[in-house]
Amino acid sequence: MAGSGAAQPAYLYKPFLFDCPADFEPADEAELAKGLAEVARAQSGMQATDTLWAAYWNNAYPSYRWHQALMAAGRLHKGHKNGGRVAILHLAVYDALTVVEKLKAVYQVPPPCVQSPAIGCLGLVGEGSSFICAYSAAASAAHAIINYYFPEQQEATDSLLAAFRKARLQSGLQLPSDIERGLYIGREVARQYVAYAKNDRTDKKWAGQVPRSDGLWLGEPGPWDPMKAQWRPLTLERPDQFRPAPPPTDWSADMEELRQFNQAHAYSDIAWKWKSQPIWDDLIERKIMAYGLRAIEAAFANAVFHTARFDAIIAAWDGKYHYWGIRPFQYDPTFKPILVQTPNFPGYPAGHTTVAGSLAAVLSYLFPLDQAEFYALAEECSESRFEGGVHFRTDNEVGLRVGAQVGTQVIQAFERKKRTP
Repeated sequence: MAGSGAAQPAYLYKPFLFDCPADFEPADEAELAKGLAEVARAQSGMQATDTLWAAYWNNAYPSYRWHQALMAAGRLHKGHKNGGRVAILHLAVYDALTVVEKLKAVYQVPPPCVQSPAIGCLGLVGEGSSFICAYSAAASAAHAIINYYFPEQQEATDSLLAAFRKARLQSGLQLPSDIERGLYIGREVARQYVAYAKNDRTDKKWAGQVPRSDGLWLGEPGPWDPMKAQWRPLTLERPDQFRPAPPPTDWSADMEELRQFNQAHAYSDIAWKWKSQPIWDDLIERKIMAYGLRAIEAAFANAVFHTARFDAIIAAWDGKYHYWGIRPFQYDPTFKPILVQTPNFPGYPAGHTTVAGSLAAVLSYLFPLDQAEFYALAEECSESRFEGGVHFRTDNEVGLRVGAQVGTQVIQAFERKKRTP
């Protein structure tokens, strides 16, 4: 695994869904001379701001800036944001990089800044062969996915890709031909993921009815929320594979525990922390950088992580809309949650904690030395939803167990891919 301290050979990284047949060879003598001259010219005209942009695009792992671009596009978008976008982006990046790494393993080519004294190195060196640009493959895959989910922002996304291409050429780490080949691989893989995303059911609206019965959740969910239970899973055999046993018919003990907590506490730091901060996303970024993962390792880690979140959402929402579990403020209308606003969907099992259980499992697989940290965070996340008053403790504990099962399923799915001939 990525955090075990031992690098995984490139051939162990197999595409999750889509390959891209590519029969490229390194530049011949004439193409090499032409490419080195082009890189040298690009660097000779650099301004101070160009040096900053070179660092911006080239000093972190390949998908780092593109994940930020996807998040920024989501914030600018008016209306519903497709729930599959993050997993699809990182899977497309990962699959593209598996193609690149397979070719790199065949041809060991030093970067232009090593081959020519006239060229400087403005980025991470030590990624092995410079043949086929992994950063370019990641960039074009992400660019295509962002444009698919947010077509109204294509002009801005296209300008990001143009800025990246300029910065990558000026980095001195790749020949122009290897940048173009990487861009081609990323586009081809993304094209297949876009076709997949059009049929993954993440764009469907719910047309059902809320059951009316004492002891069940009451409300009018948004048109998209119930459909999470019907998204096409990435690793689960079916959405209800890990559906938990029915919730309690008597919530009185859970409700009394919440009342007692509220009587003793007017505020909860962790409740607001887990409501307002992207704890898990920030964490995986820090771990990838702290462990210095190679491009393919970082792509693998993100693919596993975001697949685990996606399938955990499916598993949690399957339970929510099968059982229609009541929320505390509905069970006792006099109860006032610390978090004030309770999410507008059923409670059992808790979504936050199902995701937390899944992510703790896969992060422990990716970075085993930090396992205790991950499980402590999952427990804190679970406690935060209780203290916030939006879930009964039973919702949270069951969610953690369901999430752990999902995480194991995801790990096994990716491990099976590695063993595929």
